[in-house]
Amino acid sequence: MELSNLLKQKRQTLLSIFLMFLLLGAIFTLLQDFKFGAKSQILVIQEGYGRVDPFAVSRSVEYLSDLFSRVVYSNSFFSLVLDSGFDIDRSYFGEDSTKQMKKWKKTLSAKSVENSGIINISIYHPDAYQAKQIALAVNSVLMTKNQNYQGLGDSVKISILDQPVVSKYPVKPNLIFNGLFLIGLSLFFGLVYIYVFPEEKYSINLSRKRRSKKMDTTKGLERKTELKNEVGGNEDGEIDSDVDDSGSINNILE
Repeated sequence: MELSNLLKQKRQTLLSIFLMFLLLGAIFTLLQDFKFGAKSQILVIQEGYGRVDPFAVSRSVEYLSDLFSRVVYSNSFFSLVLDSGFDIDRSYFGEDSTKQMKKWKKTLSAKSVENSGIINISIYHPDAYQAKQIALAVNSVLMTKNQNYQGLGDSVKISILDQPVVSKYPVKPNLIFNGLFLIGLSLFFGLVYIYVFPEEKYSINLSRKRRSKKMDTTKGLERKTELKNEVGGNEDGEIDSDVDDSGSINNILE
């Protein structure tokens, strides 16, 4: 069977599959926590260009930016952030250290830009104010406590390129990305399904099933009303008392 003809015959099946994926995607999305994002950008600087080979310094800066983008996920860095003096809600991370680190890794995202010494930092939190406070704390610790993670001392400086900017609306989950992903996935699954199962008995039509069920229910009620009238129902829809109590009415209705 040609693909064009198959698509025409199975368009209701494709639509039904899309609606099922849309429903599942909506449920999955609503079960997630909606979080605001606070983005900032820092620059790693190593002093001493006049005394050291610039290429070596460049390589060192690249190494340091990659190092800092990794150590921010550590337990020690997390503790420094909590103790930095900013208004951070500690209860959000809980008391158990294992759960704290899992939530911290979901809260923070740090990515170094290749060959630049720049680090992009993003904080995600259900509360916009908390997202900004954590972002400010992270930047502050990197500026003042970076010696804890490198052996070059005061020659390494951290400069803030962009102060934390908080999104006006939740950025997680990404509704646009999720929607496009669901459309693509449902289309792929639908095409595979109708290709593997082209027979009519495998067709899916959710709207037709709902209509059929409603019609069957309506016809059943109409049939029962007709039978009651035939055996002597009165104006109120009740069965006349002179009808035999032997169960003949039930036999008719059956």
